[in-house]
Amino acid sequence: MRKLAVFLALVMILGLTACNAVQKAPDNTGVPDKGDKGDKIVEPSPQTEEKEITLYFANKNYIQTGDEKLEKVIAEKRIIQYGNISLEEAVVRELMMGPKNNELSTGIPSGSKLLGVEVSDGTAFVNFAQEGLHGGSLQEGLTISQIVKSLTELENVDRVQFLIDGKKAETLMGHMSIFESFEK
Repeated sequence: MRKLAVFLALVMILGLTACNAVQKAPDNTGVPDKGDKGDKIVEPSPQTEEKEITLYFANKNYIQTGDEKLEKVIAEKRIIQYGNISLEEAVVRELMMGPKNNELSTGIPSGSKLLGVEVSDGTAFVNFAQEGLHGGSLQEGLTISQIVKSLTELENVDRVQFLIDGKKAETLMGHMSIFESFEK
């Protein structure tokens, strides 16, 4: 009986000691403590760059009148930020957002989805999803003109090849051939 009492006393002492043990809370500050080896992987935030570029937008006066004497697309200078995407992709995305000038418009359909822009050997491959690419021949022509003129303003782009869902296609919206690349 005495052995049982001693055993129970030891169990109670160990139990109380374990309950009072202080656990060190994890350090979420990112500063390594003395026991930390500094093995934490820290994702750097992408560095944002700025560049002044020339974007080309549809001339609203041309769209309304159809007057062939007018410029179809007009330049608009803009400073854009990029970093987590390429400059070329940032240019097309800016065109999709539209102009700052109220006398200009974008021909790119509002429902279009840009999948990406890659550049190789002077050719910018502009990849759109088929979904959302709808419009008449005027809208298709303006979309192509805006993108080609804007991208070929960049030093590393000489021509533009349009892709639909990652593949060469006959047309963008059913009216003009896009099978071959476009030059400035």
